[in-house]
Amino acid sequence: MTTNLQSTVETHLGWTWRDGVADAVVVDSNRLACRQDLRDGAAAGEADAVWHAHGRVLLAGESLLLELDALEQSLFGAAVLIAMGRVKAILIVNRNTGGTAHLAVGGAAADEWSEPFGMFGDTVKVMPASPLLLANVVDGWPVAPSAATLQISAIGGAVTFDIAILGTLQQTPTSSGT
Repeated sequence: MTTNLQSTVETHLGWTWRDGVADAVVVDSNRLACRQDLRDGAAAGEADAVWHAHGRVLLAGESLLLELDALEQSLFGAAVLIAMGRVKAILIVNRNTGGTAHLAVGGAAADEWSEPFGMFGDTVKVMPASPLLLANVVDGWPVAPSAATLQISAIGGAVTFDIAILGTLQQTPTSSGT
């Protein structure tokens, strides 16, 4: 079976800001956008694996530990194990529409994957009705056996969320005989 992954990491923030009255209105209408298309592969600017989950629910105080080097997924009618070698992008969307229940991403107690967070123990909040996009589409962040656990925790109540992780598969070492 031949697989081929074509992916895009895209985000934008748009706004229209009006100031003034009657015939003295000043308008600032603009947009900041970024789009990167990634070809199939494991080199710079490429991705060959994606893992995703939709409608996940964590109860207040509950945590999910994602082993980035052993993500299970049902694809094409079969269970597959996705072993990320590098993470190019993560998108997490908090589907709660109100309240203060949010997600804390990062800060696993053991084998913590902290690459995009700066330091071990650092976390980032994903507030209600909000996305978090972390991306390093050119090189990606490395995943190592001793640093492969991404923790996601529900704080202040139950949280429903979606997540997608885009990256490259671990490279199997090749050996050559003499």
